[in-house]
Amino acid sequence: MTNQPASQEMVKGYDLQMYDEGTAYYYGYSDFYNYGYWQPGIESQKAACENLVEKLLAFIPDKRGRILDVACGMGATTRHLLNYYSAADVVGVNISEAQLARARQNAPGCAFLAMDATDLQFEDASFDNVICVEAAFHFDTRDKFLREAHRILKPGGRLVLSDILFLPIHPRAAERMHIPLVNQLDSPAAYQERLLAAGFQEAMVEDATQACWRGFYDHLGRWPKQERQAGRLTFRQYTRAVITTRLTRNFLKRGVRYYVLGWGQKG
Repeated sequence: MTNQPASQEMVKGYDLQMYDEGTAYYYGYSDFYNYGYWQPGIESQKAACENLVEKLLAFIPDKRGRILDVACGMGATTRHLLNYYSAADVVGVNISEAQLARARQNAPGCAFLAMDATDLQFEDASFDNVICVEAAFHFDTRDKFLREAHRILKPGGRLVLSDILFLPIHPRAAERMHIPLVNQLDSPAAYQERLLAAGFQEAMVEDATQACWRGFYDHLGRWPKQERQAGRLTFRQYTRAVITTRLTRNFLKRGVRYYVLGWGQKG
């Protein structure tokens, strides 16, 4: 982010959420923190998150060479990349030092750097592929990130990502949520146009709202009762989980327009 105080405030908020015990428990202590991709047979948030990464990696036909994980969080996605790449070929960047510390534990041998997604400190054509999971809506701006991703990719390389398109937000609310107003787009087609405008020769963006947003929303609503009935939550923990999940679902219902998956390929 270019606004340093706002960036620090956002990082502090995410650090608190991601290191929260209740959050960790909900995500199966996996260190993932995204909506996931829900299909029949997916029963846990952890499995849905792993499935989301698999869906994105399916957009990369040739999983060879170097890959950059942008906004890598606590390294769960980076760890999953090791199913396909050697640690020496995987780099993760983030602006949270606390999250990077956990990422180094989750994906030993990978390189992790503190770096702004809109100012990637790499030479041109440094990576064969770039992945970014559910983060670009925060970048100031998303378009700058798309141009940077295009710059650091080798010819033929792909950026694969998931992202959220929000309903129109009041400027004050957008500021509190750390979502630059310029990042607002009204459709997957508009997002695809932004990828092409950033220089990508080919691009595809698909609506995954039902599988990602709706799947997460529905599971979040069922989860406290299921855990309580299974005896895994005390009444106090159950009450807290109900309150937290209701607040989260209310926000999701009011704010999310589309959840998208996509890719852009450099010519």
